[in-house]
Amino acid sequence: MKKFLMLGLCVLCVSCASTKQDEYTGSQKISFNGSAEELYQQGNRYAHGKGVTKNHALALEYYRHAAEMGNSNAQDKVGVRYLLGQGVPQNFDTARHWFEKAAAQGNPYAENELGYMYAAGKGVQQNYGTAIQWYQKAADHGLASAQYNLGLMYANGVGTSVDRDKAKALFQQAASRGFAPAKKALAQV
Repeated sequence: MKKFLMLGLCVLCVSCASTKQDEYTGSQKISFNGSAEELYQQGNRYAHGKGVTKNHALALEYYRHAAEMGNSNAQDKVGVRYLLGQGVPQNFDTARHWFEKAAAQGNPYAENELGYMYAAGKGVQQNYGTAIQWYQKAADHGLASAQYNLGLMYANGVGTSVDRDKAKALFQQAASRGFAPAKKALAQV
């Protein structure tokens, strides 16, 4: 059952994507002028190849500038890049640093990622109780993936006693937001 739980949590890393690293050669003209939101949006364009060539390293640079300006979404994205090693060598300590900054501003994606790090023991000592606390914060913000992750903890009794009613309620909340894995989990509770 723990194997199923960890597989589910790994699948749900919010921004899981290809870990292919792109290199920025420096030959492109880049401007990091603008508001934190504008820089964050430019990072998104490079991360997803929207109107530009997809480039994880360059996306990270835009995200990092916006993150340093206090944009919690960008802080989360920087954390994800370090967690996955996208455009940068994988570094769990740096990932946790950025997730903590974003979570301090109430960013539910970062809260969910911190839950994952503690549940999986990525860069921190594995602590299911702390994982539950982070998942709960993100679930309280209405993040479907966090509701699902928290539901898994209760369904499997990881860090808590088994509580199928609580798990079912969480899966229902996530499923009502269209989160497909939660719909499947409902059938198994």
